[in-house]
Amino acid sequence: MQLDWEQLLSPRRVGRQSAAATPAQPQQRSEFEADYDRVVFCEPFRRLARKTQVHPLAPNDHIHNRLIHSIEVGSVGRSLGKRAQYLLQQRHPQQRRLFDDVAQIVQVGCLVHDIGNPPFGHAGEFAIRDWVTKHQHLVFANRVDDATRTDLLLFEGNAQGFRLAARDDNPKYGYMRLTSASLGAMIKYPWLSGDERAQQKKKYNIFASEAEIFLTISTTMGLRRANGSVARHPLSFLTEAADDICYRLLDMEDAVSMRIFAEAPVKELFLRLAGNAATSDIPIAKARGLAIKALIDECMAVFAADYTAIMTGQRQHDLKHDFSPRFAAAFAEIGQMYDVIFSHRGKLGYEIGAYKIVGRIIKAFVLAVQSLCDKGDYDALEFIARRCLDIAWSREYISANIGRDYQWWLRQIFDFVSGLTDNYAMQISREIEGVL
Repeated sequence: MQLDWEQLLSPRRVGRQSAAATPAQPQQRSEFEADYDRVVFCEPFRRLARKTQVHPLAPNDHIHNRLIHSIEVGSVGRSLGKRAQYLLQQRHPQQRRLFDDVAQIVQVGCLVHDIGNPPFGHAGEFAIRDWVTKHQHLVFANRVDDATRTDLLLFEGNAQGFRLAARDDNPKYGYMRLTSASLGAMIKYPWLSGDERAQQKKKYNIFASEAEIFLTISTTMGLRRANGSVARHPLSFLTEAADDICYRLLDMEDAVSMRIFAEAPVKELFLRLAGNAATSDIPIAKARGLAIKALIDECMAVFAADYTAIMTGQRQHDLKHDFSPRFAAAFAEIGQMYDVIFSHRGKLGYEIGAYKIVGRIIKAFVLAVQSLCDKGDYDALEFIARRCLDIAWSREYISANIGRDYQWWLRQIFDFVSGLTDNYAMQISREIEGVL
């Protein structure tokens, strides 16, 4: 297959027959600028400010949360996008204007890459998976199809993020219906939970409930292969690279602030990445900036070198897979340092608590929704069931959807749970437990 940039950069939104509702005027926003605005003004994006990145309940306010991380990833992604825009304009001079929005598209993909992550960081994701696996009879109750079962047994923040970014039918959860190009840029794992790759990697980007949307945008952008599989969007490699750069470097800098690591060896590692060991007297923040610049250069070198494979849909590996030895060695060292971070005493205790909190909330809402589906009447519900439903949804919302089946409501439960912030999840858990 040969990918076509005119299709790849489609501004079309799912459900819209044409790319734009009215002819674009010079003073108006582009569809991709509108994407950016839709993200930064939506509630799920704001809630990232109260979700753990890596270090939970950090005593220092400057330690990264999911929101700050996403903004920084967007900043690096914009730089990568600018570099890619120049590269593409050099390679395709006859289509020069086509690439004017590449940096904006990559930035949007970066801003939404974590928008579906549940509370408590990756610990929350694992807690949902483990709790559902151990309580399948309660959660599924012989009322859901195999695809929904597979989705929730392997609950994925990436797939939840696509669900939020691609839909527009439930404004309560911030569904925003981004353009095809922006959605393509955010999708690192273009397959569903039932795919063997999902079972192997424990990663995927699409729930069964969004399979039709995924099929539509993949077709629009020319990403579907003859065998039915879907190639990665070329810009998704840049989104992934921006995330790889930011979380590896900034998590290390946070670990210094939290005194998990001494500053000197982390700064020395940054300077090795930058290829500049002669400036060891500079602040660690400047060393990190030099390292980010060097990594942007390295990522773009890999992207350019493998451009043909990327544009024929053959490349699947991330860009860091082909880093030169200096960068590969430094990333391997950072990987070893994560073992220390993830085994830190405060983090371990927090993650044990996260499992109990998430499980307690899921159980309470599953029982309440099952009662609602069985009785079909809000007023006939038990007191505790009514109060649980009232925490999550308005009376009008419940009444408007009273005839929905259990499978639909189960998806709403996980929309609610994954949208919780760390502190609100703890508050709801205490209320359910009766600790006021």
